[in-house]
Amino acid sequence: MKKTLFKFGIRNKLILSVLLIALLPLAFLGWQAVNDQKKVIREEVYRSHTDLSNMLAYGIYQNLEFTRCLLSAIAELEVIKSLNSSVAEDFFKSLIRQFPSFKLIYLVNSKKQIIASTDSNVQLSQNWSFSGVAKRSYAGSLSDVLSTPDGNSYINHEVLIKSNEKGMIGVLIAEVDLNYIRDLLRDALRNSKFEGMVVTNEGFVIARSGTSTASIGYTETQNKDTTEIRDIAGTNFLRSRVSMKKFNFYQAPDWDIVLQIPEKVAFQAADDLKDRIIRMVFITALIAVLLAILIANSFISPLLNLILGARRISTGDFDHSVKPSSTDEIGELTKTFDEMRVNLKSTRADLDYRIMQLSTLFEVGKAISSVLDFVQLQNMILEIVVKVMRAEKGSLMLLDESEKMLTIGVAFGLSDEVMKDTRVGLGEEVSGWVLETGQPLFVEDVENDFAFMAIKKSGVSRGTMMSVPLKAKDKLLGVLNLSRSVPKSFVQKDFELFKNLANQAAIAIENARLYRYAVTDEMTKVYNHRYFQQRLDEELQRADRYDSQVSLIMLDVDHFKRFNDTYGHPEGDRVLKTVSKLIEKSVREVDIVARYGGEEFVVICPEKDGEGAIIPANRIRTTIEGYDFRINGERVQITVSLGISNYPAQARSKPELISFADIALYFSKEAGRNRASLFNPTMKSEEAIKNKKKKDAH
Repeated sequence: MKKTLFKFGIRNKLILSVLLIALLPLAFLGWQAVNDQKKVIREEVYRSHTDLSNMLAYGIYQNLEFTRCLLSAIAELEVIKSLNSSVAEDFFKSLIRQFPSFKLIYLVNSKKQIIASTDSNVQLSQNWSFSGVAKRSYAGSLSDVLSTPDGNSYINHEVLIKSNEKGMIGVLIAEVDLNYIRDLLRDALRNSKFEGMVVTNEGFVIARSGTSTASIGYTETQNKDTTEIRDIAGTNFLRSRVSMKKFNFYQAPDWDIVLQIPEKVAFQAADDLKDRIIRMVFITALIAVLLAILIANSFISPLLNLILGARRISTGDFDHSVKPSSTDEIGELTKTFDEMRVNLKSTRADLDYRIMQLSTLFEVGKAISSVLDFVQLQNMILEIVVKVMRAEKGSLMLLDESEKMLTIGVAFGLSDEVMKDTRVGLGEEVSGWVLETGQPLFVEDVENDFAFMAIKKSGVSRGTMMSVPLKAKDKLLGVLNLSRSVPKSFVQKDFELFKNLANQAAIAIENARLYRYAVTDEMTKVYNHRYFQQRLDEELQRADRYDSQVSLIMLDVDHFKRFNDTYGHPEGDRVLKTVSKLIEKSVREVDIVARYGGEEFVVICPEKDGEGAIIPANRIRTTIEGYDFRINGERVQITVSLGISNYPAQARSKPELISFADIALYFSKEAGRNRASLFNPTMKSEEAIKNKKKKDAH
């Protein structure tokens, strides 16, 4: 027997349990050891950063303090206090040669005039003021850090020049090069893997160690130490920031010293430890899996047998027998499971059939419930039922309530002669008996069923058949019949499905019948006036939407009043019924035929221009003219006159379309009747309209 690993089975549960017991403590301790080592490394890095920051801060401060003290001493010299321009300039030039950190020195008098300078082009900024110098001198702060076009940083040192008699008489200003800070950084970090930079509290970079720190991001300066891991250009750095304010230097600048080291470099030792722990966990996992498999294989073989059998059955193979491989509790379970397999096999066919039946009923109901056209619905019902039941012949018979006769509405597998000639009264033959009794009939073998022979009596053909009455709300509508030429090819389950299909069909037929009664003329069975008005609105809207046309044919029976007076109203009604049928046969399926009123009929012709509508109009006229209409055996000539109008070529609205067709109809009558006329503006004369109104009044 082939053994496989089953997801979430006992084997996997054992493996998972052993793995958890063996690996969780090891993984937890390893994780804790790595984190502890990283914590120690982080503290060591921060301590190193702090030491370096202290050294750098002290070096920066010493240079700044030396420069400040030197300028303060120069400001006390009499040659400076005298504000002698030529002497001061010579002194300044000598001072720059002696101290290269001075980039520029100049002297400003009390009137904000530069009276001595090492650069004749130097100018005071517009917002420069003595009060600012005094404030910075009092607070011990420096000027903003500035940058030359070539990227070198510098600051301005300013010292007030005072005399005992005049008070403040000028200001000594020196631009001090800060490149020495970059040299300090490089010297301090030369033998380490640290990178660093010095920034102002606005984030301006004064100096950086090499080019690799150019991408270091700086968000905000805090007057406290921070240590963080920052992602810079896809690389994590362990970074610390130390404010120079913490060292309590006199006049210490508000700058920060930022040092960083790649996290991968800093935590190399921790990563090595993590790799060793991972290898140890992997080896432990292999040993644990092997041990769990050995334990599991000792007692799960019977379960594997049961599981494999269950899987075969779950795929629908109910013929696969599951035999117990042990005599313990699992063996009893296997035996019980095999008994259940036998029961499932016997019920599966019935379940599948019921599912198919429900699905079929749903699909059929959905298909036929949306159809209200009576003829289309009959064809759809029979087509679906024949297809679902795989019948060879079928018919849908409808009850004519006035004559109490069943006629075939639609059929499948029957000849045209049978369809045309079949008329079954209530209680007659098979369909009449089914309709009268209201009882469905199922005959497995028509030749050997004596009860069926008593109903049919003659003309029995070999095979099997089903016949069900169509009933909706206790109203009998007709009968649905199916048959096959092979006896017993329909079974009881087929009959149950057939009855359910017939029930749905009856509901759909009743809905279509009620809809038909609501929109058709009771006598002529064509659409009534209200439906005509509704459909004409829809077709006109469709024509506007798709830039199309609609033509309207209006007709009435010539000399109909004289006909009624001569032959009587019953014969007149028969003429109207005949005319309505002949009109329907003479036009397209998409054309809408309606009774306009009395002996007048209308035909809506979608997507047909006026000239095109003349063709069906003349076809209607000639068909009616040539019909052999007889009264008491004698032929009576029936003719009609027709008027045609078109939208939007002639009429611009529905009232105009109807009015123009009516005027054209009147024109046909005035021109001798039995003709079709297309409206043109010449017909719309005041005299013609007046004569028509006079005729309508009579």
